[in-house]
Amino acid sequence: MPLDYAALAVGDTISDRTFPIDTNAVEKYVGAVRDQSGVFDGADSEPIVPPMAVAAFALRGVLEDLGIPNGTLHTGQEMTFSGAVPVGDTLSCQAKVAQNSVRAGFRFIGVGMDVRDRSNRQVMSAKSMIMVPA
Repeated sequence: MPLDYAALAVGDTISDRTFPIDTNAVEKYVGAVRDQSGVFDGADSEPIVPPMAVAAFALRGVLEDLGIPNGTLHTGQEMTFSGAVPVGDTLSCQAKVAQNSVRAGFRFIGVGMDVRDRSNRQVMSAKSMIMVPA
């Protein structure tokens, strides 16, 4: 059943997911975006996940839970990273509605995300804005 975007209220939880970060997922991410930062080194004894990979994995779950329709635009993203994430950790991402309004034929949905590691330490906070055809 499609999500009723008009019924979403500020503060509603729209996604609450836990996801493991394994070497294979990070290697696929690094290859797909051609990351050359050097943050991730699969040969390292304790490899670190590139911060933008953490963001991509978290946002993927939120967008899947929103069930966004064709014509949706991801118009903005603000992120704050507060700690390194080792490969092999398990992260949780809770996303809540921060804004929900209609203008010029589009619904603007602001989403706040809180990403934490397995010890409940915040590793990323983010705000995303999407425009859904109204």
